[in-house]
Amino acid sequence: MRLTRPPGAARTRAAPWRRRGRDDRGSTAVEFAIGAPVIVGLLLLLVQAFFFGMGSLAAHAAADHGVQTARVHGGSAAAGQAEAAELLDQLGGWFVDDPTVTVHRGPQTTTVTISGTVHGLPVPVTATVRAPTEQVTTP
Repeated sequence: MRLTRPPGAARTRAAPWRRRGRDDRGSTAVEFAIGAPVIVGLLLLLVQAFFFGMGSLAAHAAADHGVQTARVHGGSAAAGQAEAAELLDQLGGWFVDDPTVTVHRGPQTTTVTISGTVHGLPVPVTATVRAPTEQVTTP
């Protein structure tokens, strides 16, 4: 049995979506031209956030190592500064630009501060660690 149109019914196109698609020509190129810079910008922001995080972690680890070296009995501020600078160079030398290591060894507290900038950005990175200075007392 063959299906036919009722008499008087208008003939419709078989694929109306094809005609609609013709109006959207070039929209993919426009979407790409808008979307690609946004994606690249977000990717660069993610890389810079990684650099900031790694620089902060390296500075904090080096400051902690420096304060542990400087605070012990027989330790000195110069030894703490040298150890902190060496560890910072090993861990985060690529992530922290122009680092400065400051050590203050007092009778009660030893403080190590490391400051610098994130590689590629003028964003400061600072880490400060304080610990009690070891003292030998006789009972």
